[in-house]
Amino acid sequence: MTLTFEPLLPPVAWVSLAVLAIVMWVWYASGRPKACGRKLWALIMALTVAAIAAVLTVLLNPIWLETMPPPAGKPSLTILVDDSISMNTIDDGSKETRFVRATAAVQKLVKDVESTFDVSIRTYAKESQSTTVEQLSTVQPSSNVTNIATPLVEALAADRPQGQAVLLVSDGIHNATGNADRVIEAAEVAKSRDAPVYTATVGGDAEVSDLEIRVPRSQELAFAGQSIPVLIELQQHGQVGDRVDVILTDPDSAETTQTIRIEANSTATASFLVTPAGTGLFQYRVAAQGLPGEATTTNNSTSFQVRVVDKPVKALVLEGKPYWDGKFLLRTLTDDPSLEVDSLVRLSAERFLYRKLKLVDSVGDTTSAAVATNTETVANSSESDGADESTQRRFQRQEEMEFVENASEVLQDAAKLNEYQILLLGREAEFYLNDSAVENIRLWMAERGGALVCYRGSPVAEPTRKLSRLLPVKWATGKSASVNDDRFRIQVTERGDNLSWLQIGGRDGLAKLPSLAKSGATESIKPLAVVLGQGNADGASPVFTYQPYGMGKAVVVEGSGMWRWAFLSPEHQEMDAAYGTLWQSLLRWLISSGGLLPGEDMALQMDRVTFTVGEPISAVVLRRPELGAGDVPAVNLVQDGTVLRTIQPTPVGEELGVYQVFAGVLPEGHFQLELQKAEGNIGASNIHFDVQPDMREQLEVSARSDLMQRMAEVSGGEVLKLDDLSSLADRYNKHVEKSRPVQYRQVPAWDRWWVLIGVFALWSCSWTLRRRTGLV
Repeated sequence: MTLTFEPLLPPVAWVSLAVLAIVMWVWYASGRPKACGRKLWALIMALTVAAIAAVLTVLLNPIWLETMPPPAGKPSLTILVDDSISMNTIDDGSKETRFVRATAAVQKLVKDVESTFDVSIRTYAKESQSTTVEQLSTVQPSSNVTNIATPLVEALAADRPQGQAVLLVSDGIHNATGNADRVIEAAEVAKSRDAPVYTATVGGDAEVSDLEIRVPRSQELAFAGQSIPVLIELQQHGQVGDRVDVILTDPDSAETTQTIRIEANSTATASFLVTPAGTGLFQYRVAAQGLPGEATTTNNSTSFQVRVVDKPVKALVLEGKPYWDGKFLLRTLTDDPSLEVDSLVRLSAERFLYRKLKLVDSVGDTTSAAVATNTETVANSSESDGADESTQRRFQRQEEMEFVENASEVLQDAAKLNEYQILLLGREAEFYLNDSAVENIRLWMAERGGALVCYRGSPVAEPTRKLSRLLPVKWATGKSASVNDDRFRIQVTERGDNLSWLQIGGRDGLAKLPSLAKSGATESIKPLAVVLGQGNADGASPVFTYQPYGMGKAVVVEGSGMWRWAFLSPEHQEMDAAYGTLWQSLLRWLISSGGLLPGEDMALQMDRVTFTVGEPISAVVLRRPELGAGDVPAVNLVQDGTVLRTIQPTPVGEELGVYQVFAGVLPEGHFQLELQKAEGNIGASNIHFDVQPDMREQLEVSARSDLMQRMAEVSGGEVLKLDDLSSLADRYNKHVEKSRPVQYRQVPAWDRWWVLIGVFALWSCSWTLRRRTGLV
């Protein structure tokens, strides 16, 4: 207990009062009456001084500070132990796996600190679950995905007066959605709850030798007779070999082989020139020759498909507010020899520029009369890859321009709208979207399989009810539409990870590109919408969002300034092709999984052809609505020529013509979906797809001590060595001393009955003595 003072008067006033009292007392004491003896006068003056001092002391407001005891109970310690497959790694210089070493260290720690902490143990990988010290030694690491962020947040108590801490024992590998930024955000949550995260890294730099083959764009689009290059990426982890044979197998089982040179821990690319015969959907398979010493050959092969059309795919771009985004998007679209592009741009209130960029075909004849003076050559780069130019089809663009005054007529003519497969809307598109136009778009999507793309967020300031039905995102209006953080980078979601065309430059490639500007605040996401990319980890700011509508799709791309990706600074040069690749891949995905081609009555389609073990697999059967609600043929699930089961398609929603095929969760392997015999003109009726295990945990096994250290620093914890976990208690006590200072309770020292009686007694005694001596 400590005595302190908190004066009831300002210090200057109290000192002035004390000086005045002393002066008055001295003046009074110097005038002793002769009738009063010296001893009696000294006693009277002493009592007067004591009474004055008591009053002045009360005015100083003396306070007793009593130390408050801490909350009853012990602080909690949650120990998170990584049990993902990478913890099965045996590092150099060790005879045991990482998990065995972690288990032994945790068991020893629990014995040392169980008297200090309330200890709980949780194992985690993709999810976390509670366990005990005894059960920990029986756990077998088996998960293919490691998510540090979610288990870390789940380990934190919202309110723990006794205090809390987290010990993370892991190799630091995080390969779930959200990259390392999401882990740091979880550490910041821990800091906000005064829960330091102590990290102990298990393992070091480890190398696995393996080859992995990927097709960045698993769905390609080609014009009939056109040879297109298909890019193959071959990634080598460690060093398996310096030359690899890559084999392409076409739909007729013919094989083409290329020998690729590749260095250790690098990625090499190969380009195969494919020329599908006829029109429709064609399945290809590419495989890398297995080499001795590979960790696994499961990822040595993959599939892709090419959709061939006999007429160019037509896209219409409508822009109400010209900006660089529209200009660069239009330039990218015209670089694609499979697309014919029309654009309508508002120049003023009643003046619109209508451009038609048609494809002109001249087989080796560059002097064809069909080529206009303002023609732009878009010869495919594949023509230089050893192909005979005399057999290649060459494509040029012929541009037609005119100025129009009534822009709304473009979408009000349903027959004209049906000529297009893709409709791209920019900003301030109200001039084109009256009620009649929106209804035509709805029918065009539902029945014709059209793809609507809003490439700069909301196409109008306030979408009407009819337009909102078509879009996957609802934007806020009024004051709630204000945007606080107006810059963001794209983070691919778990659903986006499953689409290879979004993994440009690797899993975190898009997050490395220049930031985009928000154009509006998102209020909600529709129930059937799928978010492929987002602007922050909590998913509150969707960037790439799509929603199926009948046979078609509606896609919203949020954010302005994407055109800067076409002019990357030197530090981003390895992503130089990201802008064009992203848009061309998006459009191919929409077309390959879009509506029926002209003349087709029915077709079987899938969004992608590569799945991960554990994913539910589904496809759709498209059937022309005008054929009525007749029977839809069943679909066979086939593996190695054997029908595993027959699946009956089920209708999707109230729209006619779209039927879902649920294949469920399948084991690793190569499968086919076959549409049983049906009447009419059938499009794609046989789709091949692969189910592969997620190999990241087996191939990326180098410990991330840097991420573990960053978590500890952000949360207020420290990095511990695995063989020195027993120091955690002392380190936590030091943390508490800094973050939780000693609490005191204030008790007034003068507010007692006996103090008041004592002061009164002093004054009374002094007054009584003075009265007895005749001074009063």
